[in-house]
Order: sequence, then structure tokens, then C-alpha cells
Amino acid sequence: MRIRSRAMTRIKPPTLRTGVMLTGAGLALVAARRAARQVTTPSPVETQFLTPWELGVPYEEVSFTTGDGLRLGGWWLPKPGAGRTVIVLCGYNSARHHVLGISAALWRGGANVLLFDNRGRGDSEGDRVSLGYHERLDAKAAVGYALLRDPEAPLGVLGYSMGGAVALMVAAGDARIEAVVADSPFASQTALLRARLRDYVGPLELPAYTLASRFLGYDPREVEPVRCVAGISPRPVMFIHGDGDRVTDPEDSRRMYGLAGEPKELWLVPGAEHVGSYYRDREEYSRRVNAFFAGHLGCGTEKRPPSDPV
Repeated sequence: MRIRSRAMTRIKPPTLRTGVMLTGAGLALVAARRAARQVTTPSPVETQFLTPWELGVPYEEVSFTTGDGLRLGGWWLPKPGAGRTVIVLCGYNSARHHVLGISAALWRGGANVLLFDNRGRGDSEGDRVSLGYHERLDAKAAVGYALLRDPEAPLGVLGYSMGGAVALMVAAGDARIEAVVADSPFASQTALLRARLRDYVGPLELPAYTLASRFLGYDPREVEPVRCVAGISPRPVMFIHGDGDRVTDPEDSRRMYGLAGEPKELWLVPGAEHVGSYYRDREEYSRRVNAFFAGHLGCGTEKRPPSDPV
């Protein structure tokens, strides 16, 4: 006759439900770490690329420093007698040479242009990126530099994807920015991350997001252009989005357009993929963006109001 102790009878093998829960927790953890690493780790940037010289556009290699002490490298395209200045903000994992085509078109249209590498990209310092949280500091530093170079020229900002989201957030708190164009912006980093995690782990996306937000080192809920876009008015804002975009939902631009005050424009480009509207028709795209900035930026003689912290 075998006698089992009371302690032994309490030890039971894991149930199927327990095993599933442990497996789900593991999947959520792996997905969270993966997502956080993808967001915060810069990808390599090409070392051979076109410069403004190849396009016959005069330029200067410049640098300026962010509020948290990082040196950013950029190109300043000076336009004699410029009626305005436009800063071009790159997307996530992009660098200044990726926006050289539209920058040259803006210069030919009569603007000084500043394009630069965000932190952790290209010629700029930094070893972590953040999908818009820290990049707000990069944009703020660019605004300060552009106004030092030409204090009288009214200032506009054109941003792509993450750069579009940053342009909207920074403009809402800095009245020195007098016009904004956002191409393929996301409305909410939280919604964007949760959508990506849903692709990885399905119904486990909420716990995976909770874990990922801790690994990021910042609160993604602070990267929410949709919450501040109304604050740009009465300054003009233009949204551009391809209706074939599978990275940022075209509905994000529709939603923010609905929340923005006048004056505002929405241009949905049939068939264009993520930040692909320029490549669908370069001439038409450049004409529309140049016309928007030329039509809305004033002569620049009025004193600009001070900026609010971002």
C-alpha cells in the first residue's frame, strides 16, 4: 500500500489553461521587447547618396544643437531674396537625402530650405530614436536655427510620416511656425504601436503594448498629434495622404483634418503608398506644396510671438 504525504497531493501538473497563459505571457513579452527595440534602435543609413550639388542647388553643411545637447547635421539651401523659409522633417529611419527632391523644388519655388538628420540618423549625434517623442526637440532646434539664419522670412514646416506628426505637435506649441504640411502623419503613437503589436500577437496586443511602453523609456501617450492639432489654427495646415498607405492609416489624416481649425486642406492621393504621393506625380506635388506655402506665408515683417515649451 503506497502512502502519499499531504504535501505531495497538493502538487499538480500544470493545467492546459496555465500552459496557455504562460505561453501567451511569453509571446507578449517577446513582442513587447521586439517592438521597443525596433522603435528605439536606429537603422543604418546609406553612406553614398546625392547631395544638393548634383541638383545644381547651392547649399551649406550646417549643424545646430538640441535642447538636450545633441549636435544635428543638416543642409541649408539659401535663396537670395527668399520670401519664406521651409524646414523639411524626415520620417522614421529616414535621413536628409531622402527628402532632397522636394527640398530642391521648394528652393526653386522661392524658399530657403533647411533639411537635417534627426538624432541617431546620418550625420547627427545620438544612439536612440523614439518615433517622435525626442524628435520634437530636434524640430525645435531646427526652428531656432532657421530663424537665426533668416529672421525676417516667415517659417513653414513640411514633415513626412513621423516628421509630419512632429510638425503638427511642435507647431501647436510654437506660433513662430506659420504654416504646416503633414504628409502621411500618424494621429496617435499608442494606436500605431497597438496596431503593429496586434499583427504580432493578436488578442495579446494590450499586455504587449503595456510592456513595450515600459521598455521604450518614454510614454508613447505623449506622442499624440490628434490631441493638439486644433491648436494650430488660425495658422494653416495641409494634410497629404495616399489612400494606399498600409503604414499609417489614411483615416488618421481625415480625422485630424476634421479636428483642425481653418484654414486647412486635405489631399488624398489615389493609389499612393506610404509617403509615396510625391513619387506619383512630382510636378503636381511640388506645385501644390509650393502654392500652399506661397499663399499662406506672409511678408515676415510682423514680430513673431514667443514659443511655448513642447
